[in-house]
Amino acid sequence: MKSEGLKTPKPNTALVIGGGIIGLATAYSLCRRGLQVTLLDEGPVDQRASSATAGIIGGSSVIPWAHSKLWPRLPKHLLNREGPLRAAKPLPKNLMSFLMRGLQAGCTEARAASASGLANLGLRGWDSWQDLLCDLPDARDLFVQNGCLFYYESEKDAFADSSSNAIRRSFGMDLTELDAADMRTLLPSLTRPAAAGVAVNSAGHVVDPIGLQEKLQKAILGTGAKLVKQRVNNFEFVENKVVSVATDEGCYEADTFILCAGCRSSVLAAQLGHRTQMIPAWGASVTFRNSKLDLRIPLLILSDGIAVTPASGGLRISGLLQVGGAGNAKAMIAALIDHAKRLFGDFDYTDIITFAGPRPLSADSLAFLGVDPANDNLYHNYGHGHWGLTQAAISAQIIGDLVLGLDPKIDISAYRPHRN
Repeated sequence: MKSEGLKTPKPNTALVIGGGIIGLATAYSLCRRGLQVTLLDEGPVDQRASSATAGIIGGSSVIPWAHSKLWPRLPKHLLNREGPLRAAKPLPKNLMSFLMRGLQAGCTEARAASASGLANLGLRGWDSWQDLLCDLPDARDLFVQNGCLFYYESEKDAFADSSSNAIRRSFGMDLTELDAADMRTLLPSLTRPAAAGVAVNSAGHVVDPIGLQEKLQKAILGTGAKLVKQRVNNFEFVENKVVSVATDEGCYEADTFILCAGCRSSVLAAQLGHRTQMIPAWGASVTFRNSKLDLRIPLLILSDGIAVTPASGGLRISGLLQVGGAGNAKAMIAALIDHAKRLFGDFDYTDIITFAGPRPLSADSLAFLGVDPANDNLYHNYGHGHWGLTQAAISAQIIGDLVLGLDPKIDISAYRPHRN
């Protein structure tokens, strides 16, 4: 396979646009490879998708969001205030074109290709993080690998997910079927019993997603890199290269540029001629601090679109998906609190911390990852949707290989940034 990003000579400086988990992992990977890095991020940390994440790595990593059975059920889902999906005004301007592209991506053959693309990145997630953080033991200590559980309240729910579990197994995921007694043993604190479950034996999770971001940022700055808290407005070009980016406060030059700005990446990509089919899919999390609940294994309730994880500060419940709303997450946060009470009844905690952020969700569930077709010193790394934490380290490794003119270790053609 020929490299898409052959570079002669090797670049000395890199500018990374975006400081979420994708941008931080990318910046740190480039620092480790000897580049002088400038990280531009408008912040703040509490409004990032990677701050509202459940923190699970490799839990449900290969199932695309779009499928043919979703569309006839979509109106019912959106009208159900207790369900996993909701819509709020203002809606994204490109929502109709996004849904049309999603309709195509949900067809059998296209969906199988998306599942393969998700597996290609997601099932390398854990090992890639361990490699990236080999010199940061304090950050590695935030990672725990003791699996996760799929929770099925009824046998009907278990049967409905059986085809997805067959897909997961086909890509090599290690799954173990569990009955109601197994689930009671593993989840003694549940007051809402499960009829069945599945253990994802090789999954892991991060006990403090905010802490991970802070440690990565500290490590990046420790290499002599610069952190600039500004928003990038546009690119400046000379021939087939980006020479600088402009912010409200000035211009910043580099040899090579990596676009990792999450949902806002589509705005900047439009300047490059890309009609990126991606929308902000808002998610939220609630952490019940100092909870005494006995939860040792992360829990995924796929039918409700939520995850429950043991966090360093207490019990964390995350998930749901809101299209539109411009960041108003009050309804999602209230729903997550209600879910927690239904799962565990009344339990003690000192206070709660909430986060909400927009996941950059692509129409075909795949990230935009690779060299720009028209500007050979510009790279794309965004659109990871619900799987940002899982895919961040392997995506950073791929970008690092491309920047240095090396062949990535995996085929990345499915993620080409100009595919839509």
